[in-house]
Amino acid sequence: MLSIDVYTCYAVAGAGSLVGLGLLAMVRTEQARVSYALGLFRWALLCLSALLCVQLSPLNLRPEVTKGAIGFAGMGVALLAWAFRQLNGRRTYPVAGLVVVLLVGLSLWGAAAFGTDTQYVQVIGIVFSLISLGMALDQSLITIQNGKFTGGDLSLLVAACEFALNWLVLLYWALTQPGPYPSHWLHTPDWLMPITGLSFALLPLAVSSVVFASVNDRLMQQLRARSLSDDLTGALSRRGLRELGERMVALQSAQASILAVLMIDIDLFKDVNDRYGHATGDDVLRHVTNTVRDHLRDDALLARYGGEEFSVLLPVRSRLEAQSIAERVREIVELSPFETRRGEIRVTVSIGIAYHREDTSLEDDLARADACLYQAKHTGRNRVVSGD
Repeated sequence: MLSIDVYTCYAVAGAGSLVGLGLLAMVRTEQARVSYALGLFRWALLCLSALLCVQLSPLNLRPEVTKGAIGFAGMGVALLAWAFRQLNGRRTYPVAGLVVVLLVGLSLWGAAAFGTDTQYVQVIGIVFSLISLGMALDQSLITIQNGKFTGGDLSLLVAACEFALNWLVLLYWALTQPGPYPSHWLHTPDWLMPITGLSFALLPLAVSSVVFASVNDRLMQQLRARSLSDDLTGALSRRGLRELGERMVALQSAQASILAVLMIDIDLFKDVNDRYGHATGDDVLRHVTNTVRDHLRDDALLARYGGEEFSVLLPVRSRLEAQSIAERVREIVELSPFETRRGEIRVTVSIGIAYHREDTSLEDDLARADACLYQAKHTGRNRVVSGD
């Protein structure tokens, strides 16, 4: 049986977290959602770096320092789960995420301070099992929904599933096998000890590498999109929509998902230009573009179709999902006024939805979505109308 020093694994995990912090510090992005996710990843790695303190502590204090470090490690893993949700376009309310992270830390520290050794080990198993299982299930759903299996996504999915399975075994062991417990508090069968220790040691570096590769891949896609983008808003130009849209239509024909085509128009935009001037009108166009982009998944195509009109190509599993996303976009634009020195400029959008069919071209889909948009504009504005 391979012998492994868990304290060394803790030290490697802490040092790897610091290396990961340096790696992610080199990543730059203008996309608000990705930037927010990177901030969460950095906080997660900072929490995990507390494991380095275990190896640096005096031997007589090491068990107690380990308890403190495990609390921070639990918070770090919870932050990782939150960050991956954010990176993949799944929203978590900041207050809810922060409450979960704090509850994880407090439950581990509380069990260490007031519980018996048996209760503490069981709480460790329960907390890490719940977090890792939730992360694995969430990543599985995201991978299935996206319908794309990139190397980074699969690596992350395999790592998440391995981590979850590992902790489920540890939880079963903690609930069924009493002490004595090791001073590093990793209560595990002898045959699983090497795997568990190495997973702790390699987790920060593995996460940092996957995140670095994933974000860089997204940035490369953004650079490619910029060559086909609208200068004012940064969205795809009409030419870019045709070029990339035709590829999406061809790809979608070979998959089971549905391609939704959204046409979005800013309501009464002429009034904004007349009242505030065209320079402010341009700022409002950019504001709406960024607001819409930040609330679409990465596999969506957003283009400025002309003037104040935008189009979105969005792969979805059902028409209900497309309508839900369109309604969310409409609502968030309404709730996100543009701030100026003269006060807030509140704008709303009308949205028309059509769905690609095998017997139609992309231009046909856009025309049908535009007809639905026309209906939304002439039945009160600030609403979603779905065709077909």
